[in-house]
Parts: sequence; C-alpha cells; structure tokens
Amino acid sequence: MISSADVKRAAAEAGFDACGVARAAALGGAGATLRQWLDEGRHAGLGYMERNVDMRLDPRLLVPGAKSVVSVALGYNPSRLMQGPGRVARYAYGDDYHDTIRSMLHRMKDALGIEAKVCCDTAPISDKHWAAQAGLGWIGRHTLLVTPDWGSWVNLGELVTTEECDHYDTPAAAPCQACHRCVDACPNHALAASGPPTIDLRRCTAYHTIESRADDLPPSLVTAGYAFGCDLCQQACPHNTRPGLRTREVDASRIATLESMGSMDEQAFRKAVKHTSMSRIKYPQWQRNLNRAAPHGGGENSAPGSE
Repeated sequence: MISSADVKRAAAEAGFDACGVARAAALGGAGATLRQWLDEGRHAGLGYMERNVDMRLDPRLLVPGAKSVVSVALGYNPSRLMQGPGRVARYAYGDDYHDTIRSMLHRMKDALGIEAKVCCDTAPISDKHWAAQAGLGWIGRHTLLVTPDWGSWVNLGELVTTEECDHYDTPAAAPCQACHRCVDACPNHALAASGPPTIDLRRCTAYHTIESRADDLPPSLVTAGYAFGCDLCQQACPHNTRPGLRTREVDASRIATLESMGSMDEQAFRKAVKHTSMSRIKYPQWQRNLNRAAPHGGGENSAPGSE
C-alpha cells in the first residue's frame, strides 16, 4: 500500500504543482459522452481516438490489476507573452512537456519504489477526467481541466499502479455551468454551449494548425493570428485571468525566438522547435499556418475574447 502523503511529497519533490490519487475504476458517464463524440465525427482526423476506447475509460484494462491512478499537474502559464503575427499557444513556449513530465514521473515512481505505468498523452487514458477524479480541479466548458492555482494553464500526467492507496481524493465540484465566456470566445463555434463539455475538432483552430496535414486550412477557419494552436477559449476563462494566478518564468530570449519565427527559413525553424512541442509540425505546415495568421497581426493580448 502507498501513502497519499508520501505520493504528494514525491510529486512536489519531482517538481509538480499539484497531485492527487483516485481509485482505479470505470469512468461512468464519460464513456457515453466519448462514444457519442466519436460517432458524430467530432474527433476530426484523430483516428487514434477510435482505438482502445474501453481502455481509455477504465485504467484497469490499461494496467491489469490497477488499484490507483496518481494524477499530476504542471503549470505552464508564461510570465511574459509574445507579440506579433504568427502567435503560438502558451503551452508551447517552453520545452516539450511530454519529455519533461515523463522524466518527472519516472523520478517520482523511483522515489516511491513502486511499479507503475507512466502516462503523458501517449497512453490511452483520459488525463483530464482522472485529474478531476483525483481532485486536482474540474473540467470546464472549454473541455480542459481548471485548477485553483493555475487555471487551465496546466499539462497533465499519471502513474497507474496496482498499489492500493491509504486515502483517495474527492472530485471537485464544477462551477462552470452558468458561464459561457469560452464558448462565446471561439470564433469557429467549436465548443458545445450545453450538455457535457465537448469540442468539435473539425472547427478548432488548434486541431487544424497542429494536427492537420492538409495542404490548406479550411477557408472558413478563423485563426485570429494563431499559427500554432489557439488559446482564445482559455484567455476568455475568468479562472485564467483572476489576480494571483501562478506563472512560470519564460526567458526573454525564448520570447524573441518565438516572435522571429515568422521570418525563419526551414533550417532555422527546425533548430528553433527542436525539443519543444512545436516539433509536432513540419516547416510546410508552419508556412501554411503563417499565411493564414499573418493578415490578423496583433499581439496575443489583442486576440478576440481576451480580457
């Protein structure tokens, strides 16, 4: 058996900003929502979402005999923002969070001396749902986890283990039911205004500028100056703009690099995105995205829906 106090101490020592533990079980109502989302094709070109659906909803199928899901969050809200056309989603300002979080989770697992599967996006597990089950926050209408200290500016990961825990955390209440600022802020109407929080990726700027390999972006897509990802729904969220929200220091040189990427040739671009989340796209995609983003101009704070 593992101690909840020991788990959270190990998470803090590894560098995580929040940690909670939930009992491994099937995710109930989330299953029907996910299956309907897939049936309606709102996952766009993310074919991998159609695989291992049952496993996504029950970590005991991912790790036979699993008893506990340890969820962790690492905040990324940057201390300074880039300006100019070709905006980049804030999560991609720094190093690739996949590598960072996986390394931190391995350190945490070793410190606890347990066997556990390390998960960060690549495993078929619903990160945000388990983070909510573990009491880290709640799922907002923009479909992202909202935490008390960082808002939704967090990346998530898990340890799935066969160890029992001496105390399981309680899911937090979701206070977003009456607020629709994120819904109203999306110029492409990608977010559901009622029912369970869902997103139609066929309408989402982040999907098209990161995941899509098409030669051209949809003619009707409004990018609002973004060339990689999109933060409009997050910028509109009152939990993300409140006083005292925590930030992560970002070096001025990194901001300068981001602001100069619009004029980079392919070699310079590849060097600039190495070991960052922006390595997800290739130079032709970047140029495609820039061509759509450049006419909008402006800095991040001028984006529609920002306050």
